[in-house]
Amino acid sequence: MRSRMAIRMNEELDPNEGPGFGCFIWQAILFAGILFLIPVGVFSLHWPVWLLSILMFIDLILLFFVSMTAVFLLRVFFAGRRTTRGRQFGPPAAEIELSTTGAEPIQSADQTDEPAGPTEPTEPQGSA
Repeated sequence: MRSRMAIRMNEELDPNEGPGFGCFIWQAILFAGILFLIPVGVFSLHWPVWLLSILMFIDLILLFFVSMTAVFLLRVFFAGRRTTRGRQFGPPAAEIELSTTGAEPIQSADQTDEPAGPTEPTEPQGSA
């Protein structure tokens, strides 16, 4: 019986299921080292062409793995950022708190002390 990989669409990425950052670093160091050895082998060490072509083939395979690991790590990183911080366009709206039990409305920090509308008429202080 063959096990097949499940293709999951629109699901959260699990960072524990894929390669880690240490794997990416080792792949990148090995890729850069072999990439450095190819011109050194051609011009300074005069290595045979068959050896340089094998190194080039190994480097192309490593380039594939480095790029796939980088894409996975970037998707995990930005998926984590997307869930923690939503997109906000413009300044946040003023928070309005509604009170159904109190007689006086609760004002937010953005509002001024001036009354918004007509107020109740008060009785004059001097008349009895």
